[in-house]
Amino acid sequence: MNRFPFYPNSLLHRVSLALGALLLAGSLHANAGNQQSLVTIGRLQVTAADLEQAVASSPFATQFAAMDEDDQASLRGDLLKRLVLSRLLRIEAEAQGLDRSPEFLEEVENFRLGMLYRHYMDKLRERLRVPDDELLRLRKESNGNSDVFTALKSAYISDRYRQVRLLTLQKLRDERHVVLHEDRIKPGITPDTVLMEGDGLRITYGDVIEVAEYPKLPNPEYVKEQLYKRGELLLIADVAQKEGVDVSERVEAFRNERLPALLIEHKEKEWVPDEAAMRAYFEAHPELGHVVERRHVGQLVTSSYAQAKALRRRIEQGESLFKLAGEYSIDPYGRSHNGDMGWVRQGSGMPQIEAALARLKDGEVSPIVKTPKGYHLLTIVERRLGRMRPFEGVRDKVRQAMISEKMKAFIGELEQKYQIVWHVLKKPEGGES
Repeated sequence: MNRFPFYPNSLLHRVSLALGALLLAGSLHANAGNQQSLVTIGRLQVTAADLEQAVASSPFATQFAAMDEDDQASLRGDLLKRLVLSRLLRIEAEAQGLDRSPEFLEEVENFRLGMLYRHYMDKLRERLRVPDDELLRLRKESNGNSDVFTALKSAYISDRYRQVRLLTLQKLRDERHVVLHEDRIKPGITPDTVLMEGDGLRITYGDVIEVAEYPKLPNPEYVKEQLYKRGELLLIADVAQKEGVDVSERVEAFRNERLPALLIEHKEKEWVPDEAAMRAYFEAHPELGHVVERRHVGQLVTSSYAQAKALRRRIEQGESLFKLAGEYSIDPYGRSHNGDMGWVRQGSGMPQIEAALARLKDGEVSPIVKTPKGYHLLTIVERRLGRMRPFEGVRDKVRQAMISEKMKAFIGELEQKYQIVWHVLKKPEGGES
């Protein structure tokens, strides 16, 4: 879920065009090691290196080089605004003490343990090799088929990994004198009941089961499964740490990314406290239940009024608008789809188009409609009429509307509370802004 939506009325949006223009003009020449400060948000900042990392991590990274300059500038500007917003929310989260809350500290610790575990296990797997005699056997078994050989080799490594993993765990359990207390998993168990212990190791029922989620004892086999997983995680993470594995940078990155999201989660609970509040909001905003009309539209676009008039005459004489659109339309999509524009929501088109469609009956061809794109001939193949949906049908939509409304005001307050300085918008020394 995207926790940082676009806020069209905020300062972060109003600087978009200026940012894009400067980035496009080459005011920012960033590379992975560039610590040039682009924006300062309170005591935090966004550097050129931060922006480049965001570009590299975006879903458009592989397409970035092929984009034209306008699209590249737009993407950079949007990513920069999102980085600023993330910093803004992080500062507020820290101001509210969320970074010291038990909930957050537990999340960070679990992430740290997970990183240590993954690092150790990845290294364990990388060290596995297929013996020469086994390779020879697998080649014979694959009958020269490289795909089969690769699959057999992968299966062998996976099987060996499972064996080595179990042996490693058993060795660690023996070294730490680990004792399991599975007999304690029964009705009457409490969060403080110790289920596994050893040298420097202690796991209680409350460590593996969220008691608030399971007020009654769940299936004992499920509890055992969670217990074994927790024990394995702690044992492996501990040995990885003792071997000097350092995951501090990744933990810090997780901390900085998680705090803004945690703040939003807390605010959402405040903004949408219960079902009654949502129903009251829906009653005050009944338009949220309105499902607009959808139309299956056909369209032919020409570059001149004269051509549109001639083609409309041909349609009146019995020729198909769709066939003619495939031959003459200057709209690339329409031409490639023979004028079939698919289902279009009412209100989603240009005003001139919407006005013409509103007057059309199904199957009719519109008068010539002029827009900046050309001269249009339109038809509606069929339509799905608009309707009103009850609260139950738009519950999620109501919730999102409440959050969006509150979010805009909240971000505006933060922009006023913490000073934001856009260095990328400043006039450079000896030059023009």
